[in-house]
Amino acid sequence: MEKKKLTFKKVISIILGLVFVLAVVFGIGYLIKSNSKESEVFLTRKPSIKNLDDKVMATGKIEPREEIEIKPNISGIIQSISVKEGDKVEAGQLLATIRIVPNVTDVNNATMQINNSQIQLANAKINVDNQQKQFAMQEKLYKQGVISKQEYIAAQQQLQTTLQQQKLASQQLNAAQKQLQIVRTGATPELQSMATTQIRAKAAGTVLEIPVKVGGQVIEANSFNPGTTICSIADLNSLIFKGKIDEAQAGKLKEGMDMNVVIGALQNKSFPGKVTLIAPKGTEESGTIKFNVEGNVTNPKGEYIRAGFSANGEVLLSSQKNALLLDESLIQYDKGNNKSFVEVKQPNGSFKKTYVKLGASDGINVQILSGIDKNAEVKVWNPSDKDKEELKEKSKK
Repeated sequence: MEKKKLTFKKVISIILGLVFVLAVVFGIGYLIKSNSKESEVFLTRKPSIKNLDDKVMATGKIEPREEIEIKPNISGIIQSISVKEGDKVEAGQLLATIRIVPNVTDVNNATMQINNSQIQLANAKINVDNQQKQFAMQEKLYKQGVISKQEYIAAQQQLQTTLQQQKLASQQLNAAQKQLQIVRTGATPELQSMATTQIRAKAAGTVLEIPVKVGGQVIEANSFNPGTTICSIADLNSLIFKGKIDEAQAGKLKEGMDMNVVIGALQNKSFPGKVTLIAPKGTEESGTIKFNVEGNVTNPKGEYIRAGFSANGEVLLSSQKNALLLDESLIQYDKGNNKSFVEVKQPNGSFKKTYVKLGASDGINVQILSGIDKNAEVKVWNPSDKDKEELKEKSKK
């Protein structure tokens, strides 16, 4: 059988045929891949028209404008407490009573001092009696001309000295008796009304804290010791907000600016106020500089605000009315020129890259100045877990 020889023309024809087949295969693959990309589903979000507020936010808490600490002016043991935390009290109302517990050693020492003073006074009286008799004799002799005037004056001075010694002994006895009274009752008789064992409120308000218990020892407040706080009282209708802000925001605030104090524990109710203090010096906290701020809190409806409630102090700097806002996470940026753009869904389901001009931001939404309108469907290009769940639910429908 005669073999057919492959000519050059046939070889070329075969190669061209193979190239054509490969081209068809790759073309079909590309179309399939392209179609799969076009068919990939993305979530979209539309811009919204809202007011955009530029705010300074301070985080802090509510505190009383003035807090009064009630301290005893005598030391002793708490015998009874007549109020509890949260009670409203009037000025002069009984809060607690103190029982004086005399120190046995102090009582013995004071008693011994009284005995010594009584002996000294008795001796002084004897000396005065003797000196008075001696002076009467000297005076008689002087009048008779028996002694000189100088001797008479010396006798008179001696009597005065003895009288002074008697007076001093009497004062020492009185002091010793007072000391015994202080040891036993906590005060001298003339100060008994001031150093009372009954502790009363100095002003009207609400009892914030009672750090002592019945049976506990308390120490009097004086120049050398701050004393034991029996309770603290404050007027909860006169409150202030104390908070902190970042250094970047400190320069935006001024005293007298309106402040809105929002209290989370009261279902985010807000109370009007004004900025009263911006600290002139910042403090470092966890690597950032913070400034203390204060503001008064007005409570026109008389709601019960507890001291220590966490709160936010909001100061509105400016407000953009009816701004076109878009979730800031939907904005993308060119790698080369860093221009901002979004991907907008087209009628055929594809997405078109569209450049947008951005305005102010509140950290969540950003203002769109130009590029798209409120009807644009913007691609969620970097979906969160929540977005993915939403997309999955939509795919099931």
